[in-house]
Amino acid sequence: MTYLDGLRDATSVDAIKNDLLKTAYENEGSFLHRLDPRVLLLWYVVFLFVPWLFYDVGVLLALLAFVSLLAYASRVSLVLVALMAFTVASTLASYAVVTAFTGDPLAAIRALIPFTLKLTIISVSSLAVFSSMGPKTLARGLRSLGIPRQFTFLITYGYRMLPVLFEEYHDLVNAYRLRSAAPESPGRFRWRHYAYLLKTSMRAFYPMIFNVAKRSRVTVEAMETRGFSHSLHDEASKELQLADMRVRPRDVGFFAGSLAVVAVIAIAL
Repeated sequence: MTYLDGLRDATSVDAIKNDLLKTAYENEGSFLHRLDPRVLLLWYVVFLFVPWLFYDVGVLLALLAFVSLLAYASRVSLVLVALMAFTVASTLASYAVVTAFTGDPLAAIRALIPFTLKLTIISVSSLAVFSSMGPKTLARGLRSLGIPRQFTFLITYGYRMLPVLFEEYHDLVNAYRLRSAAPESPGRFRWRHYAYLLKTSMRAFYPMIFNVAKRSRVTVEAMETRGFSHSLHDEASKELQLADMRVRPRDVGFFAGSLAVVAVIAIAL
C-alpha cells in the first residue's frame, strides 16, 4: 500500500465516522479513562490557568509536550488533532497575511507564538480530558459537582448527537447520489463534478435537520415515559447513579504528579 492509499483510507468518510464514534462513546482502556471524572475536571480547570502564568516559549513548549503525551496516552482522535493543527496554522498564516500590508509579518508571528502556544496547550488538554470521558462519565462527574441534571443531559445529548448527525448526513448524501445522475463530462478541472457534489451536499442538509428534530422528539418522549422528569429531584436516583464514584490514590497521584511536572518545568527552564 502506498502512502497515498494510506492517506486516502485515513481520510475516508467511514474512517472519520468511526474515529468520531470512538471519541463520543468513550475511549475505554485509555489512561485518563480509568481516573475519577471529578479529578479530571479539576485537573482541566487547573490547566486552563497554568499556561497563562508563563511567558517563556521554552516553558510553554515543555508544557505542550507534557499535555501532548497525555493526549497520546488517551488515544485522542486523529481527526480532531488534524483539525486543531489546521486551525493553529491557518490562524498564524492569516495574521501574517494581514500584517504583511501593515508592518513586519515575521515580527507579528513571533509576538503571537506565546499566545498561540497557550491556546494550543488548553486545546490539547481539552482533547485529552474529554476524549477520555464519554457522555455518561461526563454527566456523572458534573452531577456529582452539583450541576443540575437538565444541564448535564443537554451536554451529553449534544455530545452523542455529533456522530449521529455525521452518519445521517452521509446516508442522505449517498441516497441523493443514487437517485440522481452525475455529469457526463466533468469539465475543465472537474468543475461540473464538484458543482454536482456541492449541490447534493446542500440538498441533504435540510432533511438531516428535520430527521434529527424527529429523532430528538422520539428521544424526549421515550425518556419521559421512563420517568426522566420525576427522577430530576429524586435524591435516591442521584445516589444510585453516583454510588460507585470514588477518589482513589491513583487519582491523587495523577493530580499531584501533574503539578510536580509543572513545577519542575518552571524551575528547570
